[in-house]
Amino acid sequence: MSWELVYWISGIAFLPILIFAVIASIRVTTVIEHYHHVRGSGNLTARELVQKIAGEKQLNIGLEMASEQAGDHYDPHDKTVRLTAKVMNSSSISALAIAAHECGHALQDAENYAPLRMRNLVIRVSNFSSRLLTPLIIISLVASLFTFGMAAEIYFKWMLLGFCVIYGLSAVASFATLPTEFDASRRGKAMLEQMQIIENHEDQVAVNQVLRAAANTYVVAFALSVVYFLRYLSYFMILFGRGRD
Repeated sequence: MSWELVYWISGIAFLPILIFAVIASIRVTTVIEHYHHVRGSGNLTARELVQKIAGEKQLNIGLEMASEQAGDHYDPHDKTVRLTAKVMNSSSISALAIAAHECGHALQDAENYAPLRMRNLVIRVSNFSSRLLTPLIIISLVASLFTFGMAAEIYFKWMLLGFCVIYGLSAVASFATLPTEFDASRRGKAMLEQMQIIENHEDQVAVNQVLRAAANTYVVAFALSVVYFLRYLSYFMILFGRGRD
């Protein structure tokens, strides 16, 4: 397969994947907001759920309020589950599903779950490379605008190479994220059922919808990062091939 074909295929694939990304984003927001108004049958708040899981699973974890910008997450460095104000003191289906999911990550951390370690490592490398390469990309772009001929082309190639590295690492990080997120949701759902926090079929269906909608956003993010990577890589290889010719 030629790089020209890869370039065109990635370009054609970008639009439908972008549309799916928008749909997934709207879907997860709509589903979570809907089930924020549906109370769980166990009458337990997300705060109480995290404390109950920590006690029963013997997890030495903290629980803190998260800002809206940071969002709900588990911090493996501080061993802390952080929940937004909207989730922390709510007993809604969405709040319970989100809290259980983050506790799933805490369980992964306690068990030294290999995909979680790999994801954390890849994300650190990706974040470091982005900080390192962004100034290089800016310098290369500015230099290519103020130079001509062969020099401009060299600077432009360096810029494209920087994008290839950034989006390549982003694709790897997105891929490494998938098994940890799916596994955290599986663990979270299992804990909700084992502890009889969700007891009826309607609650189980609702939790599944919340977790599935959230998982779909990670799948689409991975697809988008792969398309970006292939787009820049193929463009770079086309220019590199022309330069050798």
